[in-house]
Amino acid sequence: MDRQRVYNTEGVILRRRNLGEADSIFTVFTEREGKFDAVARGVRKARSRMRGHLEPMTRTRMLLARGRSLDVFTQAETVSAYRALREDMERTAEALYCLELVDRFTVEHSETPGLYDLLVAILESLDAGAPAHIVRFFELHLLSLTGYEVHLDACAGCGARLPAEDAMLSPQAGGLVCYSCRGTAGAGRLVSVRAIKVLRFAGQGGLAAFAAVRVDEPLAAELQSAMAEVVRYQLERDPVTNRYLADVARLPPKATHANSPSPAQSGAGEPEPIEWPDNSPSPVLPGKEERGLGG
Repeated sequence: MDRQRVYNTEGVILRRRNLGEADSIFTVFTEREGKFDAVARGVRKARSRMRGHLEPMTRTRMLLARGRSLDVFTQAETVSAYRALREDMERTAEALYCLELVDRFTVEHSETPGLYDLLVAILESLDAGAPAHIVRFFELHLLSLTGYEVHLDACAGCGARLPAEDAMLSPQAGGLVCYSCRGTAGAGRLVSVRAIKVLRFAGQGGLAAFAAVRVDEPLAAELQSAMAEVVRYQLERDPVTNRYLADVARLPPKATHANSPSPAQSGAGEPEPIEWPDNSPSPVLPGKEERGLGG
């Protein structure tokens, strides 16, 4: 095989779509190659040596051969499976939400400097038991890295300094707006002073410091609702994973942990985001057959 057609990279598996009886197409996000789709031949067969290394929400080292339409996985080796994260349904749901946002806010084969490191950091933090509110940190920084920065330090409409009081968060205006600009800022929601302070800290501080911030349930709910409106506006729809997050939130607290029922048993349903609809469907054409399925 021509060496120029083979490359290795490391990435996080965002999602999987089954193809035929035994193949699967995986969407991968990497630091160097950006986001791309690639096919794994025979990966759903019981004897496939790549089967456990190409699961969504897995960080993987991979070797690929360039194909005419889709690249083909030839080898794969797990870097991190985030096993502790997978044993907690709430953190699993939050992680799947983060994966979907990366998929929705990026385009194929386009670098987004800093986003891969941000994604790995959030997965590692959730795996280590960080509180769910760190996802607000992820949302803010992902929006900034992809060109949709949320302006929190001054009025997004006129640039005036904001007084220490509740303010309107307007997705259309791109952030917080002063009282004078509310009439022209489009739809939005009032955000409390506490929530504004937390969002500003998330935007300016580091992930570890933000994880240590104490956020009570009412404040966490306010932050989630506020950021959900921003994300919805930019995507022009709700992320698919929101349904799974809502289902998990309705479960009793103990049911979300390791020895709890599975999502199907407890009524939460299977997490759809593994196969959420494409932003820009790619044609599915056969590439070279895999070889040396190591790892």
